[in-house]
Amino acid sequence: MGKKKMSVPQSKTADGKRTGNPGVLLPGAGTSHERVSWRFSQVDHDGPWGFGEMAPGMLCEVLRKLSHCESMTVNELRGSWRLFKEYDLPGGLCRDALDRLEALRRDDMTKIQRLEFTGTQRLYGFLEGNVFHVVWWDPNHQVYPSRLKHT
Repeated sequence: MGKKKMSVPQSKTADGKRTGNPGVLLPGAGTSHERVSWRFSQVDHDGPWGFGEMAPGMLCEVLRKLSHCESMTVNELRGSWRLFKEYDLPGGLCRDALDRLEALRRDDMTKIQRLEFTGTQRLYGFLEGNVFHVVWWDPNHQVYPSRLKHT
């Protein structure tokens, strides 16, 4: 027989809030280690593909899309060929992107991953395990330009 997970009893504070194990309190937290998650400590704030110029409405849209991706495992994300791609480095990255990787001391990386949101919008970073380390927001498809017209 399979092992049963023990629930940690929840207690209530004087103001009526629940306290206890986040794995019990947060829906889906028990499988978080299997699904895609995000880190933002590697964001390139000084380069041309930072988030500083992003309109608030666009930021909200990007966060909604990232939230949707969190429902996927890494294998599911990799299987979504339109959404996820992985490129060998230096590959087809533009010269400015390669220069930024050097400035960030990430020019020793062998691969970079990207998520495509709509049309020309891309989010670039490094996938390690189930964690996507966000580096660039590329709204105009400049980091890894397509050789095909209108893509």
